[in-house]
Amino acid sequence: MKTFKQAYQILKDAEKFHREMADFYEELLDKADNNRTRLLLKHMLEHEQRMAQNLANYSGVTQHKVMKTWLQYTQEESAGHFIKSLNLSDPPTIKEINRMGREVERYFSDLYEAVYGAIESAEVKEVFEDLKQIQDKERITLSMATNSLWDM
Repeated sequence: MKTFKQAYQILKDAEKFHREMADFYEELLDKADNNRTRLLLKHMLEHEQRMAQNLANYSGVTQHKVMKTWLQYTQEESAGHFIKSLNLSDPPTIKEINRMGREVERYFSDLYEAVYGAIESAEVKEVFEDLKQIQDKERITLSMATNSLWDM
């Protein structure tokens, strides 16, 4: 489905998605009884909170006129729909949780890349390029953290 949104709306939607994922991880953390699972969920919860805060920090940028640029893109999904599409066990296994984290990272990397490609404004492109770089760094951090859990 192709959607038209303004650049700042995409940032707000992404922030909301991260906050919803953080809430989901927190619910899973409250129910987790395995230490490795708890460590993974705690890391993923903190990651989602950081990403939501990073997007909230861009609120000053979103005030600029160029952030009201209309864009057409195909990434439109709520955190709830995203989670349902993963067909997780109840409760999810540690492997499923790990896969979910990687899928969330891939979703945002694809989103920022698609938006970046659709933007003509250099200033708005820079915002989404920065976000993609932050997302890529976070993906590496998450990967290192999950790999260290498998070594425990």
